[in-house]
Amino acid sequence: MFDWQNLRYFLAVARLGSFTAAARELGADHATVGRRIARLEESIGRKLVVRLPRATSLTEEGKVFAKMAEGMGREAESLLRSLRHPSEGMAGQVTVSILPAFASCVLVPRLPEFRKTCPGIHLVLSATSEVSSLERGEADLSVGFVRSRKQGRIVRKIADIHFAFYGTAAFSGYRPDACPLIGFEDSLGGIPQQSWLDQHAHGRPFVLRSNDVQLQAASARMGIGVALLPCLVGDSMADLHRLPVEQDMPTRPLWMSVCQDVRTAPTVRAVMDCLMNVFS
Repeated sequence: MFDWQNLRYFLAVARLGSFTAAARELGADHATVGRRIARLEESIGRKLVVRLPRATSLTEEGKVFAKMAEGMGREAESLLRSLRHPSEGMAGQVTVSILPAFASCVLVPRLPEFRKTCPGIHLVLSATSEVSSLERGEADLSVGFVRSRKQGRIVRKIADIHFAFYGTAAFSGYRPDACPLIGFEDSLGGIPQQSWLDQHAHGRPFVLRSNDVQLQAASARMGIGVALLPCLVGDSMADLHRLPVEQDMPTRPLWMSVCQDVRTAPTVRAVMDCLMNVFS
């Protein structure tokens, strides 16, 4: 019999193609991944992984084993999710992966009301712009602009997020095309907001770029320039004002994602209902 944890490490290596990437995902070090793989190979008497200088590859037996083990891994992950969220009762922990600006400006102000109705539910807010893996237990629910296409998930659009230009009162009498602009850094140049900003800027340089919407909003509040913000975020800040524009402003759908095998758990269902109410 082999250790199921060793199988988990092997599947990460098979999927990601290197010990380093698997270690980063699993929160372990490179040496631990190597030891886990070696123990798995020893327990089944087969060579599964070929260690290369900068990556790994699977042996032919490793490829067959990985294909067969994927289903076992999914079943094990599903079992663990079900154990974390019993089918009865309104007590337990629920982790929500959500964009940082929405967590602080939209969700947190509504939590006192949620706590009154669901005092037994303990929330963990994973405020991140990264796409969390619900299958590997990084979160129970995910809210973001990227729609998941993964098998076994239930995905629902919970809002159309509208955007507008925001700045301090000093900019309120100006059109955005006459104001210094705050935008996203180059690594996010392909997202719809920045693409729209680039068209609007007509070649003008941005006075500040950041990958974080909250930092952009903070910079706008300091009078550095005007920022294109989600209206749910910009409207929550009393010292920011919407700037009038003549053209249509961008919108993006906001998606909530949950694994199918836990969506009916009472604790998860209650948090889903809260999120839909918050963003409706």
